[in-house]
Amino acid sequence: RADEKKMADLHARISQDTFDSAVQENIDEFEMEPEEALADAIQQFETQGVNLSNIIKRVPGAPESDDPPAVLAVRKLQTALATTAESDTAEEEELDEAFGTGRMKLMFMKIETDQVQGVAEAAAELRSECQKDKQQLTLVQFNGAVDALTSTCLSLIDTPSALPVALEALAVIISDAEAR
Repeated sequence: RADEKKMADLHARISQDTFDSAVQENIDEFEMEPEEALADAIQQFETQGVNLSNIIKRVPGAPESDDPPAVLAVRKLQTALATTAESDTAEEEELDEAFGTGRMKLMFMKIETDQVQGVAEAAAELRSECQKDKQQLTLVQFNGAVDALTSTCLSLIDTPSALPVALEALAVIISDAEAR
């Protein structure tokens, strides 16, 4: 029996701005209530075969606190990294490694000992939220999770107690085919 090849389903994607504009247009042009405008935009895009897994489905102007928990966890991690980079004692590190036939230089901010716990907790929270709800994996990938976790891992490279937490979170995110 010959192996049967299956073609992957291809879906169009749109940006968050395009989605938000469509919802806002429903409100402004068709005088829909916000929740009705949101539901109509979702239905219209899905009918057209658009994959909305990368979209935060909320009414434009809604509080960010209403966003999915994994997206909030990404923002918490990004804020923790930014706070570390902006501190008076922030130190830029350089990692120079052999790569292929050349060298690779990575520049990153080293996390101070007193800030390690907050960054590690934010990474653990992100991992936990994505493990609870696999639907959020693509969403967080499109909202900066891979970059934030890569920066976190580099920043924690000299902190063996906290590095595994960030690496585990990164592994959960990139295990999703959409994130690659």
